[in-house]
Amino acid sequence: MNRLITAAASGLLALFSMYWDDSLHTDVGRDTFWSAPHALLYGSLTVTLAATAWWGVGRIRSQGLGLREAAADPLLRWAVISAGSIGISAPADAAWHTTFGRDAVLWSPPHLLAIIATFALAVTLLRAITAEGGGRPMVLGGGLVLAASLAPVMEYESDVPQFSAVWFLPAAATGITLAIALIRRFDAHPWAVTRAALVVTAVRLAVIPVLAGLGHSTPIVPPVLAVALVADLVRRWRTSPWWSALVVPLAVHAAYVPLLPVLPHGTTVAADQVVPSLLLSLAGSALIMFAAEGLPHTRLPLVRTAGLTVAMLTLMLPLLSAGRAAAHDPGQGTDAGQAQWRATVRGSTVDVTVTPERSTSGRATLVARRAGEKLTAPLTPSRNGVYQGDITVSESGRWFVYATFSGSRASTTETWIPVETGSSQLLREARPLYVPAQQKDGAGRTAATVALYGLAAVILLAIARSGRRSSSPAAA
Repeated sequence: MNRLITAAASGLLALFSMYWDDSLHTDVGRDTFWSAPHALLYGSLTVTLAATAWWGVGRIRSQGLGLREAAADPLLRWAVISAGSIGISAPADAAWHTTFGRDAVLWSPPHLLAIIATFALAVTLLRAITAEGGGRPMVLGGGLVLAASLAPVMEYESDVPQFSAVWFLPAAATGITLAIALIRRFDAHPWAVTRAALVVTAVRLAVIPVLAGLGHSTPIVPPVLAVALVADLVRRWRTSPWWSALVVPLAVHAAYVPLLPVLPHGTTVAADQVVPSLLLSLAGSALIMFAAEGLPHTRLPLVRTAGLTVAMLTLMLPLLSAGRAAAHDPGQGTDAGQAQWRATVRGSTVDVTVTPERSTSGRATLVARRAGEKLTAPLTPSRNGVYQGDITVSESGRWFVYATFSGSRASTTETWIPVETGSSQLLREARPLYVPAQQKDGAGRTAATVALYGLAAVILLAIARSGRRSSSPAAA
């Protein structure tokens, strides 16, 4: 059991290092492989995988399993699959950047594969703790599962959205719904989800002062505890797991929407986005419950159920506009020196003075990016190589403001700085000036995208169905 506790605790430490790395990218930009959060991330993951492997060896020895029996053991098989997928995601990410150019989006194919593989490993550890007798370590295992389910919305929780805010709560609700289904499947405690949410809340409360002490941006403390309490209370009244598909999206919106505007560095969901966000959440949670539990026991015929689902998705199609923003550590590129920034924020207007270290020629442009939106304004050169301009943004929050100096393709350079609009702020910083990295599109990128997303989807579907009582041990 101690090996599993070590693995789960190291897994939570790895999730902490992900938030640290995210904040470093937000505040500073591109860092090296040997940065402190990278070292902590890979070190803690190594401990998690080593402790899991050590537990697996002990399980084989204690039960006297041969190679064939070990391969048929669902826990050992899932430990190998999830650990192997995490191992694949690292070189896949490196190969992706080498072949297709930089891609710092959290939902890129190799990144999403790593996130889902980490979630699968968390579920495997929870199952293993159950098999070893459960007890208090179940709280740690459930907390790891719930924490891992929130990893896909890490950028939204830090107010650095790459996509429209309409996707924030649907992604959170879908992940929480799946986490609840799996926690309840392997932990029979009536307050299992609430206990897991307490762990998540405690870990996040510990993350914030550490990052603030290091001078970095901090994520929010998600109100997942309120969602968990509602889910557990409803479960005492309605035992069908399918109730989560309704309760969780409603509870997520009731808890998150009023709190996000007052939480530091939380991505706010605008009033006109709440209804489409809720519809997307209901559809996503229903889909994930269908994957995890199959169709609910209902008098509605299958055809009518499918028709209602198709109708809901069709009605939502006009609402699905989520353009990607080339912001938040966009991969940067070849170093070209530095630029001195002076940025003054007054409400929604940002006044800037930019002085590139190297002389530039051609047109200079000021660009502000956030959540799929891109706004531009001219930068006017003055004597001594100083550029001045201002830009007015459309909403409050963290924007990434770029100064782009366009010459020939080889000499085009840019520099950026994060600003908090909706307040008064004065920034004086030296920021990197670089030649932007180019992305390569084509059939190869499309094929790689399909392959990696497909592998991630297969793992997610399989882990959602793992351990079901209706499944045979070999199929679990």
